[in-house]
This record gives sequence, C-alpha cells and structure tokens, in this order.
Amino acid sequence: MNESGTRYDAFLSYSHAADQRIAPVLRQGLHQLARRWNQIWALRVFQDKESLAANPDLWDTIDNALRESRFFVLLASPEAAASPWVRREVEYWRTQREQGTFLIAFTGGEIAWDDAAGDFDWERTTALPETLRGWFSAEPLWVDLSWARDEPDLSLRHSRFRFDVATLAAAVHGTAKEELDSEDVRRYRFATLVRRGAAAALTVLLIAVLGLGARTILLQQRAIEQGQQALSRAVSAKSELMGDSDPELSRLLALAAWRIGGTPEAEAAMSQAAARPGIGRIVAGGDVEAVAFSPDGKALVTGGDNVRTWDTVTRRQVGETIGAQEAVWQEKAVRTVQFSPDGTMLLTAGQGPSAKLWHTETGALSAQLYQEDGNSRWSPNDSISAAFSPDGTRLVFGDPGHGVTLWDIASGKAVHTVTTPQIDPFQRNTVSPAVAFHPGGSLFATLSTDGAVQFWDTATGLQIGEPLPAHPGDNASLVGPVIVFSPDGTLFATGGTDGTIRFWDTTTRQPVGTPLSGHTRPDRTTLAQSLAFSPDGRMFAAGSEDGTVRLWDVRTRNLLGTPLSGHTRAVTSLAFSPDGRTLASGARDGTARLWNVAEHLQLAHPAIEHSGMLYALAYSPDGKTIVTGGDNGETAGSHGSMEACSHTGWGLCYVDGGEVSALGGTMVQFLRPPGAQLPPAGPPRTLMLWNAAQRKPVTDLPTADRTPVLAVAFSPDGTTVAAGGMSGREDGETSRGDGGATTLWNHADRTPFAPPLPDELLLVRATAFSPDGRMLVTAGMNSGRGPTALTFWDANSYRPLGTVDAGRTVYSVAFSPSGSILATGNDQGEVRLWDTGTRQPIGDVLEGHTGPVGTLAFSPDGTQLASAGDDGAIRLWDVATRRMAGDPLIGHTGAVYSLAFHPDGRTLASGGGDRSVRLWNVPARKQINAAHIGHRQSVRAVAFSPDGKTLASAGEDAAIRFWGSRAAEDVPAELCDTARRTLTPDEWNRHLPGADYQDVCPSR
Repeated sequence: MNESGTRYDAFLSYSHAADQRIAPVLRQGLHQLARRWNQIWALRVFQDKESLAANPDLWDTIDNALRESRFFVLLASPEAAASPWVRREVEYWRTQREQGTFLIAFTGGEIAWDDAAGDFDWERTTALPETLRGWFSAEPLWVDLSWARDEPDLSLRHSRFRFDVATLAAAVHGTAKEELDSEDVRRYRFATLVRRGAAAALTVLLIAVLGLGARTILLQQRAIEQGQQALSRAVSAKSELMGDSDPELSRLLALAAWRIGGTPEAEAAMSQAAARPGIGRIVAGGDVEAVAFSPDGKALVTGGDNVRTWDTVTRRQVGETIGAQEAVWQEKAVRTVQFSPDGTMLLTAGQGPSAKLWHTETGALSAQLYQEDGNSRWSPNDSISAAFSPDGTRLVFGDPGHGVTLWDIASGKAVHTVTTPQIDPFQRNTVSPAVAFHPGGSLFATLSTDGAVQFWDTATGLQIGEPLPAHPGDNASLVGPVIVFSPDGTLFATGGTDGTIRFWDTTTRQPVGTPLSGHTRPDRTTLAQSLAFSPDGRMFAAGSEDGTVRLWDVRTRNLLGTPLSGHTRAVTSLAFSPDGRTLASGARDGTARLWNVAEHLQLAHPAIEHSGMLYALAYSPDGKTIVTGGDNGETAGSHGSMEACSHTGWGLCYVDGGEVSALGGTMVQFLRPPGAQLPPAGPPRTLMLWNAAQRKPVTDLPTADRTPVLAVAFSPDGTTVAAGGMSGREDGETSRGDGGATTLWNHADRTPFAPPLPDELLLVRATAFSPDGRMLVTAGMNSGRGPTALTFWDANSYRPLGTVDAGRTVYSVAFSPSGSILATGNDQGEVRLWDTGTRQPIGDVLEGHTGPVGTLAFSPDGTQLASAGDDGAIRLWDVATRRMAGDPLIGHTGAVYSLAFHPDGRTLASGGGDRSVRLWNVPARKQINAAHIGHRQSVRAVAFSPDGKTLASAGEDAAIRFWGSRAAEDVPAELCDTARRTLTPDEWNRHLPGADYQDVCPSR
C-alpha cells in the first residue's frame, strides 16, 4: 500500500498511560487485515514503542516518521488530549496534511460533533486536543473502541474488533470496507489455485506414479476441505458483523457458511442469526416518517417522500406507490399513515399541509380533506396531524394554526372545531397539536406546544376538565409533543420536546411512576418522539435519535432486553402488528424494519408467579409437569419486625413466623418489637407442582414446616419427586421434627412415600436420581455430627448405600447418562468425579474454579461435563481425560447458579446472579443469544423441556419464565422461512469469491 515517498501507511498517536494495551493490538490488526499471502504486512503502521530504534533525539525520529506516513490515527482519550507529545504530533499533521488523512479511534472520554457549528462541541468533547479546534469542515471518520479497554482477548477473531479495524483499514487502503476480504478468504483463494494446479499436474503424473497420485489426491481433498472450512469461518464472521445492519443477508450468509463447511462457527452463526430480533429491512426510497400495519397484519404502509404498501411476509412492495396515478403528491413529507379500523380506507397526512383518504383496495383517492390553496398563511412545510376514531366514522385533525377539527367521514363535513393554546404570544409557531382518540371513542385528547394535555367530548366538542400540564412549553421546536393511549384506555403516554416520556392515569390524570429513561433524544427541533403501546398494553416502545428502539414493561416501567439496533439514523415512527409479535420502525436512513418482539412480550410478565423466592426447578420426564422449590414468601417487614436478611448466593437466610434464620455465614441482626404479629396459618407453598402446558399450579406438596426447599428432582419414571432443604436441625439438634432434610413424594397422589431420609445434613443443596432410577444422591451442608456431605441411597428401600466426604459443603451433583459416574462441586471450588459402583473418587480433583461450584451438567452423550459457580466462568471438561476442554465460556457478570444441556447436546443454557439466562453453542464455544434479562433478581435454576422446545428459568424474584428453544438441526429451515428467499448468484460471488454457487434455501 505504500505510495512513492512514504515509508509508513499510518502513524499511530496515543497516550501510553491510557492505551498502551490497545495500541499494539490495533497496529497488529492493521498489519494483518487483508494481507496477501506474499506480504509481510497489509499496512505498515508506525507505533513509537514498537517502531523506534535507540536514538538520543526522540522528536527527530517521530518527526521523520510523521513525514513518511500517509495517514494519522489518533487513539482519542482525555489522557491523549492532555499529552504534550500527542498535541505536538496532531499540530504537525494539521499544518502539513489534509483533513481526509486524519482518522480517530475513540477509546475514552467523550466526542461530540456540533452540526450547526461545523466543528466539535468543545464544551462536551474531552477526548480530543484543542489543537483540532476549527480544522474540520465536516465530521471526520472515527470508530468507537471505548468498549475494548476492558475486553480481555482482542484480535481479528473478535468480531466487533475486526469490524472497527476494517473501518480504519478501508480508509487507509482507499477501498470499501466490504471489499476487504478476511485472511481466511485470501487463504481459500490460494488453496483454490493450488487445487487447480495440483489437478492439472496429477493428470500428467497419474500415468507414471499411481501410488504417489493416490496420496496426492488425499492431500488435495484435505486441502479442499481445509479451504472450505476457512471460507466457512470467514463467512460466519461476516454474518455476525452484519447481523444488525442487514438481518436478512446475515441469515443467508450463515446458511452459506454452513452449507460449504459445516464448521462449529457456522452453526453458532446460524443460531445467533435466528436469535436476533431483526426480521428484515425495507428500503423505501426516501426518509420513512410514518409506518402502519393493516388490521389483518398482512400489509405495512410506509409514509415519507412517498406512500408505499409492503407485504409483511416477503417484505416486497405491493402494487404501485399510492397516489402515483393521481398526481397529488407535491414532494412533501407524509408524517401520518393510519388504516381505518375495517381496513378499507387509508389516512395520510403531513406537509402541504395536507390530509387525504384512500381506498386501500384500489389505491384511488377517496377524499381530499385538507389541501394548501396558496392563500393560507400556513407554510407548505407545515403539517397536519390526524387520527381515526375507534369506530372509523370520524377523524380528528390538528392544524398549524392550533385548530383541532372533528370530521365526519360520511358527510364530509366538520362536526366540531376547537382551538388549543400555544406558548408563542405572537402566534408565530405553526406546529400542529398532537391528537389521539381514547379507545372508547367518547373523547379525544390534544397536546400542543404549551405542553398541556386537553380532553374533549366527542359528542359535544366541549373541553373535559382543566388542561393537564404534562411537559414544559416550547416555542423553538419545529415539532411538538406527542400523545398515545394504551389499548384499554386506562393509561396514556406523552413524549415532550424536552426528551421525557411519561405515563399518566386516564381517570385521575396523575402521573404513573417516574419518567422513562434509557432512550436518547438530543434533537429538540426537527424530530417528534415516536411512541407505541403493544396491542395487549403490556409493552411500550419508543424510538431514539441514535437509531435504536427501546422497549419497556408498562407495569414495572423497566427496560425489556437490549435496544433494537440496526437503523443508522433517527427513528421517526413505530407500529405494532395486530398480534403484537412484530414491531415496525421507520427511520431517516430511508428504511423501515420489522422486529420479532415475541420474546420481549415474555419479558413483560412472567408466565408463573410464585409466592416466594425460587431456588430449584425440574421437568417431569414426560414434560407435562414442573416441580419447583423455594421460599415461603414471608418477609420480616410484613410482620413489623426489623430483621435484615442478606442473600449471598451461597448462604441461606429466611424468615419463619417472624423469626430470622441464617446458615452458611450470612450475618443477621433482628429485633421483634412488642406487638409484632405472627403470619397467618396456611400451607407454606415451598414445594409446588405446575402444569407445564397451561403454566398454572396443580398443587402444593404440604411440607412439614415452612423452611425453604433448595433442591428438587424427578425420578426417571416420573413417579417420585425428591425435595431437599432444611432438616429442622439447629446445631445438630432436632427442633422441627424428626428425620433429615430430604423427602420423597408420590407424584400421583401427592403424599410422602416415607419419613424424611435420615441423613446427617443440616441443609440439602443438591439431589439427583441415577438414570436407571435405582439410586438417589443427596448432598449439602453438614450438621456438625461428622464429616459426611454426600450420601448414596437405595431409591426403592430408602436405605443408605454409603457416604463419602466430598467437601465441607457440596452445592451440586450430577449423574453421567450411563449412571457410572457422579460429579460433585463444593465450596472450595473443587469438581470431583466418583465411581458410583465403588463410591471411590476417579482421578484427581478437577481444578480451575476460584469459588464455590454451584452447578454441574453432563452432556447427553456423557463425553463432556459443564461446571460453573461463583467466579462466573463456565468450564467444560473432557470426561475421559479429566482435562479442561477449551477455554471457559465467559459472559456472565456474576455467579452462575444453574446449567442445562439441550437434548441435542450442542446448546448449553446458563442462569446466574446477573439476572440473565444465556445460551451457548458448545462446539464453537460462543454465546448465541442476547442475554435474556427478564428476571429482576438472580436466576437460580434453568431446565430444558424433554423435547427441547422450551427452556424454563426460575429465580429469586419468585418468577418462572419460559423461553423458546430450538434444536441445531431445526435452525436452517427456520432461517430460510424468515428470510423468504435465497442468496442470489451475485451476492454469492461478492461474499464467497471462488466458491461454487449453492442454493442455500432450495425450496425458495
């Protein structure tokens, strides 16, 4: 890449104090990305610490390097901005070179560009040196590497780092980023050339040397397979990179990677593509200012510079652009599109000012309700706001003169006209008031620039009550606040030009909770907020200036999941499909996007709510029943006491009858004031059975006391439920009855088979049946009478078979599928394997965890064991060699309390103290879903249904949640069904150069 007269392609300027770790990795990435086989470096990059020889005059050396470099890359941070060396290097480049050769990699602080000033906002910008003030006429190219400071493993194999390096490298190479083929693709091209040359040579040599020819054929086949695998991995990385920007192409590339190579990376890429909420994008041919679903959900209409109808399944345009044959569009933006309730009419309104009705079947103009006649004082850029009444017989309009008109569609006449106030005393503000009908139809609401909501009687046109001041007035913005009602009409939401979003009670007109937070809304002048309720009223969506869409739980006002990202400019409009499973968004990047929000609906409410914290969960073998173990739900505060419980995750603290008990080192202080009331009598509900299909309680199993149940298990034949928890002993003495901490129940008649097992455990933390159902294991915390923490039982006679010392406290046990091996995890971070026949340890302790091991799971084929615990790392072990298999799975930000393998053995689920449920592709060692963050407290148990279609999770928030799951072999068909097409030959050649074309979705 070096041009004549230059020695370096790029000069790397940075602060040693801030970025001494990132700088060399970035340099290495620029060296390697798009490197040809015969090159040492793709780009030669100067970095002072790596490129300097011993020289007494340091600046002369740097000065020479600057003179001999084509591009300047600044690692921007507050430390770099304050560095005299960085300032001197930047000043040199500004005086000697062009703006277009200056690139920025942001690593910390803040960078803000002021479009109005045509310069950085220097009041907010902290990461750039002042010497750059006033130099740029347009915002320069920069990438965000601030996330990389805390990333432990940076290389071009890291998809996000590779994406950012490619952005910088493309500018230096002078080519489009997508044209920079990965090193793996380059190697594949070379392997292809070798293969073709070898094939030609073999034709000549085969006659003379048959033996060598056979060997060469085998080597050739191996080279072909290696090349295909390399290409598969490279295309998998491409799929991951474009998952947000183009979800449809991302799915198809993942399928292509799988078809040509079948690598674990391709399998993970398919699972990741299937898990993303983005369904696809629609290129509308201009800014999209409005979106609306038809009442049957089969069509989506987009409004903006034009109005188009799209099939929601194929995402292709249906018919001609609306109004194209009427010649009624004047290239003014349509900012409202809405179907009539029966779907026969389409309302469009916007600039002109203009409002029209169209026949949806023919696309013909039905009525022109508002049109600029050239004599009005309104500007052609002013807009009309409009909405249908719930019965479809009337319309309400807000005009730039702050008038509001109720319009009868049948007669084509105005029924009522009212005027809303404005904040500008000189009446120069021509922002139309927002309008919305209450779902009941008896009233409509307006929200004008003064920030006040007014309610009007639909029948009389009279105002109902006093104006409600919802937001500060604004006479400077070119758009106004917005208002939307919830589907049942009990709530309404308002979004002000100040960026706030508030919920209000329709009856009391009082705010509900605090304003929503999390979205971005810096543009106060040209972009009205985009808000929408889901059809069931459980979920609320808001678009952001940063191109993302955020979803909230209406009941709790908590954010649901991660923001929906993919748009590259501000989101202008939102609409839910009639079934609530799909969300459409429009943006000023010229696209509309469809999102699958079914999982977010699951997050909005748990499927099952328990009375107390949940610690354990298990499916019955037939998948029809779920058993849970948990807390009795009693809190000290509910009885007037001042006890304080602290749950560490490994200790136990609970309240029973107003008294607090603690085990496992948890500290408790309590005071029962005079007159404190004890809890009412009733079942403790610590052990419950649930109908898995209906997700409703079947019954509680009446335990002898109200102590927590911490471990549950079904026997393989489903006839027996084992439940373990507190034994009732305190310091080794029985205080709540005889027996131990584990009880076996008859699943059919919900009665105990026998008294609690007579173990020596004060607290049972784990229990499991052997695969043949003949043996039961219990483990936990000692009562103080002996060293035993692990007991083997005859599951039929309930007699002990033997005991072993597996550690001071054993938190987890798991049988191998054959039943010949038992794995245990204890409080010392030790994983041990035991021979179940001899009850002797197998080999040495499996070491690696740095805290308690709280969960274990064998793969269905028994070849791997997964373990996790307090350190948050999930480790996979080769059972035969008892060695760690690959690197740990890292992603959880807290302890991991539960693991479960999918029945196909290729997917692992985990739940932890960071409130998340995560899915991992085991062969690729990659997380394949955005973390399910639906629980409000720690996730203590996860379990797949026997058919693998559902993943259940239970947590300390007393909730059971259900997540859709899929087997690896089902993913390709699902991806094709969502993409609704296959890769074209042109797309194939662009992304898989040199590979023979394959139809990745043959049925399409």
